[in-house]
Amino acid sequence: MRPPETLLAAATLLAVALIPSGAIAAPPIIGNSHIVRSNNIILMEGDIVGPAKSYHQYVIGPESQDTLRDISIEFARSGQINAANQSYGPNPVWESRLVLDDIGWMSRSVVAVQTGNEQDVSQLISAYKTDDRGRIVKVTEVEAGDNTIGITNQYYFYTPDDQVRFYVAVGRNPGFGMYLYRPDGRLEKVVKNDNDTLSTFTDNGKDLSSITKTPHVTYITECQKWDNSGNCILSEKQEIISFDYQGELKSITSRFMLQQDILYYPPHRAAHP
Repeated sequence: MRPPETLLAAATLLAVALIPSGAIAAPPIIGNSHIVRSNNIILMEGDIVGPAKSYHQYVIGPESQDTLRDISIEFARSGQINAANQSYGPNPVWESRLVLDDIGWMSRSVVAVQTGNEQDVSQLISAYKTDDRGRIVKVTEVEAGDNTIGITNQYYFYTPDDQVRFYVAVGRNPGFGMYLYRPDGRLEKVVKNDNDTLSTFTDNGKDLSSITKTPHVTYITECQKWDNSGNCILSEKQEIISFDYQGELKSITSRFMLQQDILYYPPHRAAHP
């Protein structure tokens, strides 16, 4: 589900890893809620409070006419992600689909970048392999472009309580990543070789903001409204593109509002406060 790091390192910013409520027990097949959360963090990064059934993020307001930032996620009752779709546009245009299969998950992405009269199209296929405990332990990414193909393998490592802690990547796009948590278990920071993401929270533990910095783009998201579960349902996002122009550092900033529609499994009440 994640895009190539050089293109959309922060497109994962509102991805979801479920935190079970006290009324929902961990599923017998998984046996550990940390495994469910860690799998979802690897697939998307971030977390919400469950038991969520579906999640839909999209741009609202005037900017929705020419800005596409759409994420849809479907959850099993256990909290595990069943399927997800993500779309980005207008340039680059990126479409991705994640589905659950026999060995774990499979995602397929197509990216088209328009430069003048030329269009560069590439495809990315990622296979997520789980071990006998249900944890994602390896991701194989195959990226194909114009007369090129590359393979990257990512290997994931866990703490004794099955929280994902870090990964290493070898192959076409070598690198590393580390996941850092608050004392209450919420994902607070993700540090990678080419970008990092920091999340902040209110005093009572609600999501407040996140900032992702890459070599050329900074993404800032600030929550404006929450539901009764503490999940953000309205946020403002900034995308700041930095570039060199005739030896001088310049930047372009775009702002838009994102709405998050979250449906829950009963019994659950998450009306707007």
